Amino acid sequence: MYKFKVDIDKKEYNEFIENFSMAPITQDTRWKNVKSSWDSTLCALYKDNKIVGASLLLIKTFPMNLKMIYSPRGFLIDYTNKEYLEEFTKGIKEYAKKIKAFVVKIDPQVAISEEYYDTYMKKSDKISPKNYSKDNEVKINNLKSCGYIHGGFKKKMGVYIQPRYNMAISLIDKDNKSLTESELLSNFKRNAKRYHGDFQTKRGVSFICVHDNSYIDDFYRIIKSTEDRQQISLRSKEYFKKIMTSFKDDAYMYIARVNVSKFESFLESEINKEKDEKLVKKYKEQLEDAKIAKEKYGNEISIAATLAITPPNKKGIKKVEYLYAGTFEEVFPYLNTNASVHINSFIDMLNKGYHYADLEGVEGTLDDHLTNTKAKYNPILLEYIGEFDLAINKFWYFIFSKFTVQLKKIYRLVKGR
Repeated sequence: MYKFKVDIDKKEYNEFIENFSMAPITQDTRWKNVKSSWDSTLCALYKDNKIVGASLLLIKTFPMNLKMIYSPRGFLIDYTNKEYLEEFTKGIKEYAKKIKAFVVKIDPQVAISEEYYDTYMKKSDKISPKNYSKDNEVKINNLKSCGYIHGGFKKKMGVYIQPRYNMAISLIDKDNKSLTESELLSNFKRNAKRYHGDFQTKRGVSFICVHDNSYIDDFYRIIKSTEDRQQISLRSKEYFKKIMTSFKDDAYMYIARVNVSKFESFLESEINKEKDEKLVKKYKEQLEDAKIAKEKYGNEISIAATLAITPPNKKGIKKVEYLYAGTFEEVFPYLNTNASVHINSFIDMLNKGYHYADLEGVEGTLDDHLTNTKAKYNPILLEYIGEFDLAINKFWYFIFSKFTVQLKKIYRLVKGR
């Protein structure tokens, strides 16, 4: 016997998600704290009083009290089980009608394909693990048969709420067996791993990891520098604080810091022993950079960072999600600490028993800056199936789906008055 419930107990939900393989952080109960501008609820489908499907639902209210329900990278359900999906859909439909939502939107973590980047680009024949694309046709067909409308296979980022193409570092082999550290490093391109290890330590670079806001000012300065350089807009300092405060020990802020005095000592030593005049000139220029940087920013400077969140599930396949990263290139860009801070974090996550380190989205055309940056780690390219909509109010669903861009402009104008 099936029963669908809304506003279920958080403890009960957490017990379910802890055992749900490949659970995304966007279905963690703490994600609602990060997305505090949305209303939210926890729902679940029970079979004989046992949860067989659940979801964190985010609810956005538009003008005229129209609502959209969104399950980010959800639901947490076996999409190959059509009966479960049908019963879950019935329950969520009733709830959507009750709160006057015109659509339920989902973007499941189901992939059309998952291949190493080099394999995808026909540069290699290395086989990746196949956890996200398993039974994908069955899952897609079940969604469609339950009335979900597919939003298509568009490639551009920004078309959907979340990117359809993600790049994830595999910490496992094709049989889901953990890699060794050397096997992991062998996957990376030379221009990434050459900066790992002695190259950094000799130059006074060290790496720290914190789980609180003790380095939030440094982190935000790094992110802001990246924003300005790439002419993009990411998030406010308060947003990052909210993530760290919400996820605490499950939030990993990795930071690369340079001790300028140690870097100066290294450069002075190299200048004294080096015979190549070109290298001597380079080291002297870097020594001058170091003196200027020390005067302006102090002796310990945070110059690269990345923020990762570990998944809510404790069993099955566990994917760490890297939300933000950046480099403070105002000083020592030639140290390439962005690559080394990431590699150090990947090794840490490998040793903690995780299976993937997801670097998040790229353009589906694979010709953007993000692709070029992430490709040096030969990640797995996950091409997800995209968004599926369950239309509740056909009229308003048609209006929003056909005129989304125009409506957003009108909403911004009205809100700005």
